[in-house]
Amino acid sequence: MSSGNIPKILHQLWHTADLPPRFAEWRAGWIANHPTWCHRLYDGEAMRRITADRAPQWLATFDILPRMIQRVDFFRYLIVYLDGGLYADVDMISYLPCDALLRDASCVLSIEHRLYRQLQTELGYRRPWQIANFVFAAVPGHPFLAALLEAVARQASMPALSDDAVEEITGPRLLTRLAYALPAEQRGEIRILPQVHLNPPFFYPRLGPLAHIIYARHICAGEWRKQSRPLNRRFLPKGPFPNPFSTDCATLLD
Repeated sequence: MSSGNIPKILHQLWHTADLPPRFAEWRAGWIANHPTWCHRLYDGEAMRRITADRAPQWLATFDILPRMIQRVDFFRYLIVYLDGGLYADVDMISYLPCDALLRDASCVLSIEHRLYRQLQTELGYRRPWQIANFVFAAVPGHPFLAALLEAVARQASMPALSDDAVEEITGPRLLTRLAYALPAEQRGEIRILPQVHLNPPFFYPRLGPLAHIIYARHICAGEWRKQSRPLNRRFLPKGPFPNPFSTDCATLLD
């Protein structure tokens, strides 16, 4: 049941047991590309039940989070912490098996996008990269996920008055800030994947030299959002388009 040290388990979440047709089609693609894996889909009821049964110390945090998307964020960290495996949003399309990306790793994160300097300054990031929370993998009990759960718990009662607040309290901004802030001895070993593997820009073709390095793509359906994003956030890139052949992520968390 392992790919390297990371179990071959795919975790996916939706608020009900019935996926809309396009999400069901994308999930079927993951199953087809990972036929030997264990594939798990959790709905809202299952998320709370599993938290209560297997991690009752976290149930108060789960319950106090004001929005469903925040409980989804929290549970994705929790279930990978408990069981290990790969988490992927249901609005991700699978193109290739991910075994090679996880081999010999204990925790795998992916660059979501590179930021222009203005946005980096606005967000206060040490480095010009945001790290994704729509896809990640780890062994059970990884210290980075433990720290992430604690970070959510510390601010779980804060009101989520905007979609940006959700990203700060439980989402990718929290994950990114924590990855940059934690000393190596507290976060454990982490492999950072280049953006092209799991979140390439849409115009990057899956042909020729790129075909073997694009494993999946995030559609970013944004079903959870309550506010419309400004045009410059919806249609323009957040930063320079990445070099698809760059693998220089080794110093990202230094």
